[in-house]
Amino acid sequence: MSGKKRKISQYESVKEILNSLQGKTVPSYQGLHAFWLDPEVFITASLYGQRLIAPKANNTSSETKGCCGSKDDSHINIPASQPTKKSDGCCGSQKKSSDTASQQPAISSVQQPPIHTSIGDCWPSGGQGGGGGTHPPVYKRSDQSAIIKGLKGLYPFDGSIFPKLLWDAIATASTDQIQIIANWIDADCPLTLEEENSKKEVHLTTSNNHLALANGELLHPVSSNTTNQDHRDNKGLTIRKEVSSLSPEELGTFREALNCMFQYTDYWQDERSFDYWARIHTNSCQHGWEQFTTWHRLYLYFFEQKLKDYDQDIALPYWSWSDYADQNKNTFNNKEYDLGVLPEAYGCFLTQKGLDQLKNQKTSEGKSILTKKEIAALEKIVKKGTIYNSGLRFLKAAGIPYEIINVNNVAVWSDKIRAIYNTLKEINPLWFPNRWPGSMGPLSHYPTKDDIDVLLSLDNFGDFGGGPSYDHHYGSLEKVHNGMHNFSGGTNPNYPYEGNTKWQKIYADLGLTIDPQNQENPIYGWMTDNRITAFDPLFWAHHSNVDRLWARWQELHNGTPQEMNAVLAPWSMTVQDTMSIQKLGYTYMRDSVFYDVSSKVGLVKFNSAPATISTNTLDTHRKAEIKIHRVQRGNLPNAHIRVFLNSPDATIDTPTNGNDHFVEEISTFHGSCYGGPGHCNLPLDKTRNFDYRQLHHHEPRNYKINATDAVQRILNNGAKNITVQLVIVGIDGKPIDNAIYIDGVSLNFMD
Repeated sequence: MSGKKRKISQYESVKEILNSLQGKTVPSYQGLHAFWLDPEVFITASLYGQRLIAPKANNTSSETKGCCGSKDDSHINIPASQPTKKSDGCCGSQKKSSDTASQQPAISSVQQPPIHTSIGDCWPSGGQGGGGGTHPPVYKRSDQSAIIKGLKGLYPFDGSIFPKLLWDAIATASTDQIQIIANWIDADCPLTLEEENSKKEVHLTTSNNHLALANGELLHPVSSNTTNQDHRDNKGLTIRKEVSSLSPEELGTFREALNCMFQYTDYWQDERSFDYWARIHTNSCQHGWEQFTTWHRLYLYFFEQKLKDYDQDIALPYWSWSDYADQNKNTFNNKEYDLGVLPEAYGCFLTQKGLDQLKNQKTSEGKSILTKKEIAALEKIVKKGTIYNSGLRFLKAAGIPYEIINVNNVAVWSDKIRAIYNTLKEINPLWFPNRWPGSMGPLSHYPTKDDIDVLLSLDNFGDFGGGPSYDHHYGSLEKVHNGMHNFSGGTNPNYPYEGNTKWQKIYADLGLTIDPQNQENPIYGWMTDNRITAFDPLFWAHHSNVDRLWARWQELHNGTPQEMNAVLAPWSMTVQDTMSIQKLGYTYMRDSVFYDVSSKVGLVKFNSAPATISTNTLDTHRKAEIKIHRVQRGNLPNAHIRVFLNSPDATIDTPTNGNDHFVEEISTFHGSCYGGPGHCNLPLDKTRNFDYRQLHHHEPRNYKINATDAVQRILNNGAKNITVQLVIVGIDGKPIDNAIYIDGVSLNFMD
């Protein structure tokens, strides 16, 4: 007779546990009696109105929501280079009217054009309060089940309302017993071994993959999540990326959030309004002294926090000016305007849906605003997917003349121009109509990489960032910043400035008084005007780059502003509070590639799939870094982690000396566990707002490895893509499979 113990199902184990806890006497349980013995009753019954086992999550009722809360049945065909998360006209005005310029009142206040009637609450949080976001917490089925709550003595089964489970029990459930029951529930309550096995088969491939990945037999794929979701999941900082490195989803979500903010334009005190934040700069901005850097750092920070209320993975992108220096060198030292090049994300383009909307637009006389010839030209633009750096360049490509009319002696766009600009703005809320980037005249200058290097070489904060209130002056960073404001806004070629006889005649024929501050046809773009600059969405990318350069300067130098205790109104924070971007929760990277790793399996070798990095990033990055995320500590043996690039066949025998592909070897330092049971387990996540205890001594830690030289070596050898390998070696030089447990690896590039 075999002595092998008979294997029983999870459900049999659950019944045995509950029988042993209950003992011989079974209460009525409101007529349910020994409910665990009858699976039909156990899985469907409620006690005091609380489901003993929470119902299985039902995904059939979910529906894709448009950003304004309505079901989104259509996905718009947009240029491949300009993808968006949900729709290009997200939260756009649904007002059905002729939208005639002749019916518009003269505009007397500064606000974000085009102006749309609010169409409802598109903000996920439903109000101005923080913490909205679009990622609700995820709970296990067992966490919601009354049997688990009751056995743990959790509310409402804590005696305050209902008695703890089990009633009249002879014993209290142990942690292990509760976990066995919870595992059964989370496995969808299989009743037999056969059913268990069939459910396990669903996860078998994944489990095998984890083992193959941990041994380096399969390549770890690049994560499909957004950069900030991966870094947030691993308790990392928010990553502000160069705008050209944003993924289609990241760019789409950013646009979607802005389009939603524009719906609150009419509500001046609503913090969800984009204009609310723009007016803060109008009324409170600091320039020409040392608070330039510190005040704008907080301005960006608080605006970004509001965007994170919309989606917690949004981060403000930055615009690296010097990346575009070569493209812009021919836009200077000439007398032509509107020739400058900006990041494509901030350009205007037309989609098929946008064109269809324009085809339906009518004038006040009921005629189509577009001619057949213009429609044909626009159809070609849609097909090509061309992106234009200004609205005037778009109109020129379509053969549509730029037109203004006289309304109460104010120059405003004609019906046609207003309709086109409204549509372009809905499609891409990062584009701005009053923006003509390029030369301001023959003496303009555009900052190159060498100019930025000289700027960063200054070793005195006063020279770099400006002086205190009693010796205030512009710092060198702000001087460059000023020039880029002027370049971004540019000069309006269609304004009747001296020498522009064509437009002087148009104004005279229309009977218009020349007004350089006219809202829709000003002499300069809004980025050139300190009081209205923040109404242009490009402002935020421009100032993120200013902030990035200051953060880089801080890495190189120790200088600080002199008035460290000064309060930065309208906020209650001081200059001192702005000294660390890490303390504010963010950092800057040109781009970041993340690989998710299962910490359930000890890592023997990590072997990544190729990280497809843009040529621009590979050509211009200042620093490359490999980060190993959340290396577990506790009762683990020490080991070495050898880091390679583009060495898929690397083993513990692969030489490191003289190997161009070798990056670095790091060593772990753990130790034996001398505490009680569970002392060396992973610590609980910190969830209490007022828990000021330091980082737990067993909290998983991160390793950062400078891979700049190694990346350059493999690029010099002709590599086009980059792969990362980690080889785990015991301190005795032999393979080891139970020493390294991590949650991820990222490859990061910094400007």
